[in-house]
Amino acid sequence: MNFGKIAKTSLLASSVVLFAACGQENNNNDSDGEITTIQFYTWGGEGDLPIYEPRIKAFEEANPDIKVDFVQVPSDYDTKLQTMYAGNEAPDVVQVAENGQNFASKGLFIDLSDYIAESSIDVESNWGDAMTQYTYDGQPFGLPDRGGPEILYYNKDLFDEAGIEYPTNDWTIEEYTAAAEKLTKIENGETVQYGASGMDWVPNWGVFIKSNGGSLVENNEVVINSPENLEVLTWFNNLYQDGYVGTYEFYESVAQSGADSMFSQGRIGMLTTGFWNIGNFTQLDDLNFDIAPMPFFNEKVTWPFGSALAISKQSTKQDAAFRFIEYMTSEEAQKILGESLVDSPANIKVLNSEEFTNRQVNGKDLRLDVVGISTERVVIDGIFEGPYYGELTGEFSNQVKEMLLGRLTPEEALEKMQESGEKIMEQY
Repeated sequence: MNFGKIAKTSLLASSVVLFAACGQENNNNDSDGEITTIQFYTWGGEGDLPIYEPRIKAFEEANPDIKVDFVQVPSDYDTKLQTMYAGNEAPDVVQVAENGQNFASKGLFIDLSDYIAESSIDVESNWGDAMTQYTYDGQPFGLPDRGGPEILYYNKDLFDEAGIEYPTNDWTIEEYTAAAEKLTKIENGETVQYGASGMDWVPNWGVFIKSNGGSLVENNEVVINSPENLEVLTWFNNLYQDGYVGTYEFYESVAQSGADSMFSQGRIGMLTTGFWNIGNFTQLDDLNFDIAPMPFFNEKVTWPFGSALAISKQSTKQDAAFRFIEYMTSEEAQKILGESLVDSPANIKVLNSEEFTNRQVNGKDLRLDVVGISTERVVIDGIFEGPYYGELTGEFSNQVKEMLLGRLTPEEALEKMQESGEKIMEQY
């Protein structure tokens, strides 16, 4: 599941949310006269309501024969869904991200191929390569709903102070590295400001592997130990060892801190992460920032974030459920999502529209065209195409951490990732 969004929603666990107990029969919300009620489950809390409620209301107004029972799960989303599926009490529609492959591999979602064909949905123009993430064994199981690929946040004041030109759409890895060095500030022998965020989280270095022509997984085989990937990990390790990337000690020096928090305080010049920080960051009067596409080695690519909507095979209301997810992912509904900017639409047409790119966020002007540009640059690594995503990324992250802490060389880290990754893949 998307780490950044989980981190955000975990803060909302104490919010008042709706959660139907697992013992509740799906048919408790069955047809009432000519009205069909479908259950729709997502993770999140009160802060995520603007992502869904306005669109659900618009859908129900346009489809008076369908009512949506909207349920939010603030924690243990996967576990609760698995329990419901095991008890044959699955919701009709569920939100999925990287966890979708695991559910799909167990045959829990319907194949959307016929629905997509009958509805003449243009998958390529709507979502580009993002649809690959929600396809298992050649069958699409979800329609992309929330988007926002990995982007670069940068502190304009710190760039100005260091005399660095702002990142462009064509920013190279050499320019990024030079900026990270110039943005790093040392006072009395102590680093008080780092140039970049970095760390072992897989998107922080996996995106550069894809940019350098490498992969983590291809055709259900781990291929991480390659010359292309060694070049990237060597560069990434050097950036950390040279002191230009926030260290583990730096983040641990402040309770409950992290890259997002340190960037918001002006102690990191550049942050690589997803769209979800836009709303919070624009509410900080002292933070003068903007966004840009990810820098690149050889190819202009980025790492995917987001989620999709899938239909349970257990659902007895699949036609109504598809009408709902078709609407939620349509241009009309995605424009509504774009108005709140609590999260990013997934629809490329909406992201590239003047209506989206020209709006202010909490009274601030940002380069929102970057989101559309970056969405078109998404290239899905094979690690997203199977149920092994969570295990592999956890293992790879651990080995990269060992490397950054100086316990492994980049060569040794890649060898260990290859070996342990192959063992993990044997289970699938």
